[in-house]
Formats: sequence, structure tokens, C-alpha cells
Amino acid sequence: MKAAVMAHLKDGMPIRTAATLHAVQKSTLSRYCKTYSASADKEKVAFRFTPSYDVKKVFSSEMEDSLESYILLSSRMYYGLTKKQTKKLAWEFVKANTLKYPKSWDDNEAAGEDWYKGFMERHTRISLRRPESTSLHCNLGFNRAAVDTFYKHLEELQSKFHFPADRIYNMDETGLLNVQQKCRKVLSLKGVKQLGATTSQERGKLVTMVGTINAMGSFIAPYLIFGRTRFVERLLDGAPPGTKAVASGKPGNARMTTDDEVLRNKLEHRNVAKDNV
Repeated sequence: MKAAVMAHLKDGMPIRTAATLHAVQKSTLSRYCKTYSASADKEKVAFRFTPSYDVKKVFSSEMEDSLESYILLSSRMYYGLTKKQTKKLAWEFVKANTLKYPKSWDDNEAAGEDWYKGFMERHTRISLRRPESTSLHCNLGFNRAAVDTFYKHLEELQSKFHFPADRIYNMDETGLLNVQQKCRKVLSLKGVKQLGATTSQERGKLVTMVGTINAMGSFIAPYLIFGRTRFVERLLDGAPPGTKAVASGKPGNARMTTDDEVLRNKLEHRNVAKDNV
């Protein structure tokens, strides 16, 4: 802004040309030029070329960068902050640092809507998005060390047995709730393709489903584990053909069945033997 003002007042450049050259609004530049010319300070030493919103900011740029880093870190840890939580965090942050802030923040114990919009405009790396529900066990188990170990073992076995694609299976389990739970939108890094949020069983009945698919895209019918004492056949109404299901034997716990029992069920669908690889 200072360069644009000097170009117009000192160098005589047309105001429209100066605005275009320095990428500023013509009306804004005109206002700054008038204020600068009318300033009582002959040396113009104390004149501010910064916009009013920058002068009136609650946090310094360094503090806002710290908030941005904390928000992104929370998102990477699958505990992203919602819009409401971010505004409350800003209020707690300003109280902890004894800064000046609008009195209306105390009424709601959260920052105002104007501050939130300005913060998002100043930090364009952050966006408000809806994450995908992810279990805590998946978050803890899916890390670089575990993935590297998996591919190391896969490479050793593949080089020894030379499995075709239809003999390489991936088996995973997931929890299904009969009550729909929609994740709230959280702030995260813009451009990230996969965004997760840690969830827990808070309401509804959980059913564990074990799914298996090979590298060719063929799948084995799912294996369902119901958290109840007795299994009844009507629980399989509408399930894919060949679906196997059992009751865990303990109400409310859908994960009491052993892994060996699940694996035996999967092996029944394929002719697995040492001489058949």
C-alpha cells in the first residue's frame, strides 16, 4: 500500500495505474492518499499503511499461527476441532494471555463470528470439512511402522511362494451401528483427501462385521458377530448370500469370538493347502 501511495503522490502516477500495478483497490488507494495528504505530521513518520482490521486484531500474527498449528495437529490426531470448539479455544487462549477482547466473548464463553470469519480468511490452509468416522484401534494400529512390517512380510512370502492375485486376501473388521451417527464438520488442512475422526460407541447396538477381499476384487461373504447371548436366523434378513453370523455370548459385547474361529470360516470358502498356492 505504501508503494502505491508513493507512486501516485510522489511520482505522479495516475491513481488507477498505481492501483493496478500494486494490486490494490482503486477506492482504497484513493482513501489512503487523501488521508496521507491531510495528515498533520509533516514527516509522515507515524502514518500507518496497515488496514484497520490488522490494527484491531485480538491476537498477534504469531499467536494466530500457534492457533493454526494446534488446529492442524488436532486434525492429524483424529480429534479435529469443530467451529464451536475453535471459537471456545480462542476465548480460552485470549483469557490465558490477558489480552484485550470484545466483552461479548464472555457472554458466550467463545470468540465472535466476526473473529472466526477473519481468522479463516487470514489462514487459507484451513477449511471446514466433514471427517470420516474412524475407530481408535484403527488409528493406533495403522502407522508407518506397522505398514512397513506388513509389506516386509508380504514381500518375503511373495518371493517364496509367488502367489497369484486371486490368492492374496485382505481381511478387516469394522463396527456397524443400527443408529446413524453423522460426524460434525471440523477444521483441517485444505487439500487432504482422507480426513478421519475418532469415534466411540455411545448409543445404538454395535455389530462387528469381518470382510475379506482378494487382489482380483473377489470377496468372501461377510462374517457378522452380534453382541447378544442367543443368535436367531432373522438377524440375517437382507444380508448377502453366504453370510455367516454368530452371537458373542455376552450381551453388549460384539467382539468375544476368537480370531481363529473367524479365520476357519474364511478358509472354508477356499481350497487352502501347501500344495495349492
